[in-house]
Amino acid sequence: MTDRIDRIAQAIKTAHETAEPFRNLDGDLAPTDVPEAYAAQFRLHDLHVENGRGALGGRKIALASKVQQELCGIDHPIAGAIFANEIMASPVAINLADYHGLGVEFELAVMLADDLTGALAPFSKDTISRHIASVHPAYELIIDRNADYNILNALTMIADNAWCAGVILGPEIPDWRALDLDELPVTLHWNDEAPVPAKTGLADPLGSLAWVASLITGMGGTIHAGDIVITGSVIKTRYPEPGDRMRYDIDGRADVVLTIS
Repeated sequence: MTDRIDRIAQAIKTAHETAEPFRNLDGDLAPTDVPEAYAAQFRLHDLHVENGRGALGGRKIALASKVQQELCGIDHPIAGAIFANEIMASPVAINLADYHGLGVEFELAVMLADDLTGALAPFSKDTISRHIASVHPAYELIIDRNADYNILNALTMIADNAWCAGVILGPEIPDWRALDLDELPVTLHWNDEAPVPAKTGLADPLGSLAWVASLITGMGGTIHAGDIVITGSVIKTRYPEPGDRMRYDIDGRADVVLTIS
């Protein structure tokens, strides 16, 4: 089993390094179930740490919506890791050529106040906020390697770290404990286009945080104090072009800015 997990993880790492288009794992490299897919993901983390992406700095949630889940043939979200060297403070300018199939997602991020371990379980939407130190607007950068979204396989996405390529973090939302985190209005300003409105509750941020805490600790892992957890995009993924500039605002209280060259 260990040799097989190593081969799956190494195949994904090599695909990223050689800029191969995304494809579902098949044959002997296809994960057989969710636990095996996460085992391959965790081994991939080790390989990426050795390759310079830095220690783990947090977690992400993907496939949060029912539509996305049905497309991939599952009935639950999936999780991936954020690498510490890829957490950036807004404003940020990036070069599109440094990425292979770059998408941008629009999220509410939390920084944890406590180590989340199995000893603190169970986690729920109603109690998870006690473990939060701060709340921020954020972009997630995803690398989909020009995937065909009509034939995505969730087990391959899990093994491929749910495509996370970094996070851009805005400043802390002031007085967030007095706010309903499901009801905050957000606005995406993209170049000179009409602003795009949404609400934070579309991603169920506290429910998503409780879900990923339960998942990771249930597998014997820890999400550490100071880690960043991004809780799901509330606006459809956008694929930027050179010259694009975007600002994502949460309730006029804090924003995050990204420029593409």
